[in-house]
Amino acid sequence: MTRTSIVSIVSFFLFLWFQIALIASEFNTMNDPGRFLKTKLVDYKHIHAKVKIDTLTRFFDVEVVLDFKHLRCEVDSIVLACPGFQIESVTLDEQVARWSYNNDLLVVYNNQFQQSDTVLHQLEIRYLVKPEKEMYFVGWDDSTFTMRRQIWSHRPYGWLPFADDRLTMDFEITFNKDYQVFTNGERINVLENGDQTKTWHYRLDREHPFFSTALVIGKYSWSSFTSDTGTPVELWFYPEKEKDVEVTYQFMNEMFTFCENELGTPYPYKQYRQVPVADYLYGGMETTTSTVYGDYMHIDRNAFWERNYINVNIHELSHNWFGNDVSHLRPNDVWLTESFATYYAKLFEKEIFGENHYQWERWKEMQRTLAASLKDQYAVGSSQGGVERWYPKGSLVLDMLRDELGKENFQKAIQYYLQKHQGREVWTPNLIQAVYESTGISVDWFFEQWIYRGGEPHYHIQYEDNGLGLLFKVEQLQLIDSENPPFKVMLHFEIGYADGSRKMFSVLNDSQLQFFVIPKEMPVLYVLFDPGNRILKKETYVRSRHDRYDQLLNTPGMIDRFRALKEIDSIPPNEKRSVLSLAWKNNTFHMIRTEILKQLALDESDIALDIFSEALSDQEPLVRRAALQHLEQHHASLRQQIMGCLNDSSYSNQAMALKALHLLDPGRIDHYLRLTDQAEGFPGKIVRIAWLETAIGSGKRKHLTELISYIGKQYDFKTRILAIESLMRINYLDDEATDLLIEAALHWNFRLNPVAKSALRLFDLEPEYHEMIRIHLKAGSIQPSELGL
Repeated sequence: MTRTSIVSIVSFFLFLWFQIALIASEFNTMNDPGRFLKTKLVDYKHIHAKVKIDTLTRFFDVEVVLDFKHLRCEVDSIVLACPGFQIESVTLDEQVARWSYNNDLLVVYNNQFQQSDTVLHQLEIRYLVKPEKEMYFVGWDDSTFTMRRQIWSHRPYGWLPFADDRLTMDFEITFNKDYQVFTNGERINVLENGDQTKTWHYRLDREHPFFSTALVIGKYSWSSFTSDTGTPVELWFYPEKEKDVEVTYQFMNEMFTFCENELGTPYPYKQYRQVPVADYLYGGMETTTSTVYGDYMHIDRNAFWERNYINVNIHELSHNWFGNDVSHLRPNDVWLTESFATYYAKLFEKEIFGENHYQWERWKEMQRTLAASLKDQYAVGSSQGGVERWYPKGSLVLDMLRDELGKENFQKAIQYYLQKHQGREVWTPNLIQAVYESTGISVDWFFEQWIYRGGEPHYHIQYEDNGLGLLFKVEQLQLIDSENPPFKVMLHFEIGYADGSRKMFSVLNDSQLQFFVIPKEMPVLYVLFDPGNRILKKETYVRSRHDRYDQLLNTPGMIDRFRALKEIDSIPPNEKRSVLSLAWKNNTFHMIRTEILKQLALDESDIALDIFSEALSDQEPLVRRAALQHLEQHHASLRQQIMGCLNDSSYSNQAMALKALHLLDPGRIDHYLRLTDQAEGFPGKIVRIAWLETAIGSGKRKHLTELISYIGKQYDFKTRILAIESLMRINYLDDEATDLLIEAALHWNFRLNPVAKSALRLFDLEPEYHEMIRIHLKAGSIQPSELGL
């Protein structure tokens, strides 16, 4: 090798090391701009807003009074975000104020505050505004009156002058008397005005983060009850869906009991209410005392298995402790709000549905977390951490913190933290301090490793049996350098012996490479790494297939049996069929049965066929769903069992059964269509759209008109998405569908518009559709690039 070659190689590795160091530095929380506090000019204490809304022009006519205290005498102005506001007047302490308005900021001037900071000042602003963001008018442009007419926002941005602060509120909202108004706090009164309007007065008299403010207007009813813990609760619903209130809001009372027992602190506010809204962008939003959620979770009993409201419900309720009463101070402390709400929602579901459900939720959290790590290495405590770090990873980290402290100390610390910081803003060091002050335990190292640092450990585990003991080699494979030392974790192993007994062993691992020996007492069946799957990690475990088989068939924990099952996924079905058959008989939880069905889907043996037959009538809807999802042509003999799923307790299962019968028994499809021609499904008309697609696919083209109509703006985004996806599968486009797709692609709903854009891109590749799309775009003065074409 030449000297030049050596220099080149050395240079390459130096460059590579430098790039890795740069990447590691990028994800270091010390480089996070979100760790800095914004300068605060004044302390806002109260907002009183009087709002009138014109649905024709969509203008808000607003009069706002903001009470505040100055913090420093040298402050000579107040700045508020007021995007698009048409300011009519501004007064400060009842005097006409000097003000300017530029770049959506209202600046109110004062010749420095000379008075004591105990003086309460008043700023009054009158303005008109047509909110361009964060305020949604749903259904008002539907001339067919099919879509519900609602106005909703889960933030004050764009319709109220905004500054990031904690304050109390009075809202007086005047609107058409036929509609109901929902916002934060107690409903003081509802007054009829004699001009076909009503004014709804709400008051929130406990400080909360101003951004956690909602306004919803629509046609609703509500039912009221008082929780066992003494909180008045309102459950809002659509009048025609009163029969679905119980299933939508099930376990509501138990949620209050759980939260107050677990958190050791009473619900912080005087009341609680919830409301479903159409075309909602998320699952729910915890605006203080008043949760807003997507009406696709305002379910009936058959929709329970699509997406029910339980997890979102308890998540948003938990935010009234974590996020509203105790709110995060900086952007990189968002995890203190979201991780805790995610964590306690998971714990509540464990209490209701049991350990296996809890482990299923943890598995999903872990898969989301590890998938995010393939893209970047941002930390939980980073303002750039994003959803996957603040929600699932943060929740898993809290599981590990509970394991580290023990249940009693963990509860003691969290209760102390909430009680000490009631009604305040907090940052991560406050939690570390609360743990120390309440238990005497220092967790600085834990937070450095799991909150401030990004990434997760990747363990490479292997062992050999030398006859006397088990010799282990444990290696951490993730990037390790001066900024990213090896993770410090107590590793646990479960040894399963031939006589059916089991024994636990633990080893502290804090080095990149570690060897150790576990004594062997008798013949070993399997060695389980990390019983209960408690460590957030990537795992490469080198061992025999029989070790995995024995773990699957013998270890007591469902999640550990499932992990062994996942490890044998690549083994051909004929080599594991008998093991999977035993595992099927020994396990009833849907998580394991679903995986067995996936691994046996291509197996044409009688054993596999019998398992699929049993699965199609399993008492668990999710097991039946897995069987329907993995049907192949060799399952045609099961059409009688599949037909039974046309009346399944899950709408998704009904839709999948119909499509499966079209595939496996096309000669009788007219019979199956007659059996299901009145079924609709929820959400998104899921069964009806499957029915239309099946009918069209069997030659009944007259149903194209109905399918295309469901892409229109008179329907909710779930229905529109299902209809668009169906249209793509049957590869059909006409002039009407093109117009509707373009409208959907430009819609504000970020769940809908990507699907419509994908459809247009797909159709645009077809010569017969390309020219049609371009003609419609030109007619609407829309550039193809606006839709990604």
